[in-house]
Amino acid sequence: MSQTDVLIIGGGISGLSTAWWLAQQGIGVEVWEADERPGGKIRTSHEEGYVTERAAGLLVNFRPEIDSLIKESGLENSLRQRDDQLNRYIVHQGKLTQVPMLLPALLTSPLWSLPAKLRLIAEPFISRGTDESETVSEFVGRRLGQEVLDTAMDPFISGTLASDPDLAEAQSVLPRLTALENRYGSLTAGMLVNRVLKRRRANTADTFSFQGGMSELIDALARAPGVTIRCGACATSVINHGSQWQVEGVVNGTPNSIRVPQLVMSTPADVSGKLLNPIDSHLGELLCGIEYSPVAVLHMGLKSNTIKHPLDGTGFLVSKQNHLPVNGNLWMSSMFPERAPQGHTLLTSYLGGVHHPEQLHQSDEQLSSTVLDCLRPLLDIRGSAEYVRVERHHQGLPLYHGRYRARIKAIDEQLSCLSGLHLNANYIHGVSIRERIFQGQQVAQKITKALQGSVEESRESIPLATAR
Repeated sequence: MSQTDVLIIGGGISGLSTAWWLAQQGIGVEVWEADERPGGKIRTSHEEGYVTERAAGLLVNFRPEIDSLIKESGLENSLRQRDDQLNRYIVHQGKLTQVPMLLPALLTSPLWSLPAKLRLIAEPFISRGTDESETVSEFVGRRLGQEVLDTAMDPFISGTLASDPDLAEAQSVLPRLTALENRYGSLTAGMLVNRVLKRRRANTADTFSFQGGMSELIDALARAPGVTIRCGACATSVINHGSQWQVEGVVNGTPNSIRVPQLVMSTPADVSGKLLNPIDSHLGELLCGIEYSPVAVLHMGLKSNTIKHPLDGTGFLVSKQNHLPVNGNLWMSSMFPERAPQGHTLLTSYLGGVHHPEQLHQSDEQLSSTVLDCLRPLLDIRGSAEYVRVERHHQGLPLYHGRYRARIKAIDEQLSCLSGLHLNANYIHGVSIRERIFQGQQVAQKITKALQGSVEESRESIPLATAR
């Protein structure tokens, strides 16, 4: 039976980030990953001159902790920043319409009617909400009005999170906005205060990828000294021995067992739930009750001269009111030109989600034909796709639906009775890569403190034993 300080089950971005932060403190970590390589859904492909991502294609950051990790892991020279001057679009009344990013432009935008603009101006005078479990639709409708919800927020929730604003809990998926209301009583007032106090990260974010794609981040995390990664390692049971956690499993076809004082589970909620059910059936039930949305990512390469739209932006999002078959489309080669061969364009569409779950059962040919038919009038495309790649995630993104914070609170309460056990995955505190890295640091800090406490406790007990 092998020994180490910490075992992490799951080698996706959550598990690897936790391991990396622990390694910075000199703590030995072993990571079990069932796949043949670490990274989970994050994987970059290089084919026919195109650079495509299996899932996340970029990182949006406003946290200094992520800046620190990028620097310390040696990734600074590989950063590829997105041009902040690129436009943002949504589909409005069947056409691409630019989304205003500044207040003066917002007030002259054709996106909203005069009553909707007056409603926006009145936002600072809207009273605080009292329902902590408000949905996104209820929160945004109350603070900004129905038109803003339908045209701006619905596309973000449906397209980016593959979720439903009528069901998603506002405090879970819009924590920055709900925090502004809680602290300042108004979104507008909160943003102005942060800007006056020069809290740069509170108002702006850097958006970037890496020269060779997002896999460079995974590779950098996996290289951290002190981190041992075992691929092809599947945990089959977890046993609690008081101050130790024993994990049984199969590593590359061979039965394996390990005991550790600290165990981190960075697997999907249902996987963790089934492993923990024999130890705590209520915790297992809470975890298995978390739902996921199916997501498909379709990459399409075309000759640039067959697209008449200037592609002068990051792409576009789609609200459910438009009844289109895509949730959003990113113009990857506009943001990062090296993503496509010279003279070609890479367009990445996001499908499925709560509105189109059946799409994941369609063939690549059906999906590519549907997407191209959708994009032709929006981007004035005159040609056909020369390259298509489809990635399917049947358990794509966790749905923060219902009283989600209450569920997470109940999970935390159960964990408090299980010393040395930690959960870190995208169903807790955000799905973005930024939040996964940040939560990895938070979990690593808790583990470091616990291990240091154990060492101090052992040192203090030595004189007493000697005295006897």
